[in-house]
Amino acid sequence: MESNKSNIMVATDGSQASKQAFFQAVEFFEYKNIFNQIIVAHVSDESKTYLPFEFQSTTIYEDYKIELLSRYPEANYQLIFQEKAQGQENIRNQILNIAGNLNVSYLIVGFNGRKGVKQDATILGQTVRNSVYNSKIPLIAVKKLYKRDETNGFKFVVCIDGSKKSYKSLESAIALSFDERDSLLICFAPTPDREAFGTTIKTKVEEFMSKYQRKWQYKQLDASYRAIENVIEMINNSDDLDFVVFGSNGYRAQLENKTFFGSTADELLKKAKANIIMVP
Repeated sequence: MESNKSNIMVATDGSQASKQAFFQAVEFFEYKNIFNQIIVAHVSDESKTYLPFEFQSTTIYEDYKIELLSRYPEANYQLIFQEKAQGQENIRNQILNIAGNLNVSYLIVGFNGRKGVKQDATILGQTVRNSVYNSKIPLIAVKKLYKRDETNGFKFVVCIDGSKKSYKSLESAIALSFDERDSLLICFAPTPDREAFGTTIKTKVEEFMSKYQRKWQYKQLDASYRAIENVIEMINNSDDLDFVVFGSNGYRAQLENKTFFGSTADELLKKAKANIIMVP
């Protein structure tokens, strides 16, 4: 990805959470040598006549038009606003179709929508849930806005388990950690039956990273049958881990030749306080 420019797309519903996702996208897009365009997409449902002014399509359009015009030349952005298509099950699927048709590299959404933060933080909003289960594009779910200048670079935790999907996740983290201040923490959290694979995985990671100029370190956590809890605890007890990057499934799915959304990914998505980068 370092040699091929690509596009980044933000899905917005007019909420503060989606505006936060937009500003997170701006943080990545500032490096125009990485991305060609930033795309803002919105699908409206004309049957929802009860929506307040700030959530109406024309209001959202004007808001983002001003934000984009004030930052970029017209060639560097797109505003794609559509009405819900006839026969379309829901607007969330239409957003995924837009992203797929445009062949974007990352789809960015707010972790919460216009209904705000849920009382139970582990209950996913409909947009995030639909996206992680159905997106064929890497997804960034924004829980908090991080700015490089405030954090002295982004810190990415990459969950590695030896599967092809986890190395694909590492590639995504490498692609997004293009600032010299950014760093990667590549983490292997084994169950007891896989603890012995640590040396092999570390060697492969070292070979993999030798091709890139990145600040990184490898860490193997203590073996546990609840290994994912160790990862979540490490992330949530840290003040400087901004993004957690993982595959939608891992080693077990690879062995079984399945593509389900795994339980490990599900727990990270719900419980890790860092922003989420999920690679399908």
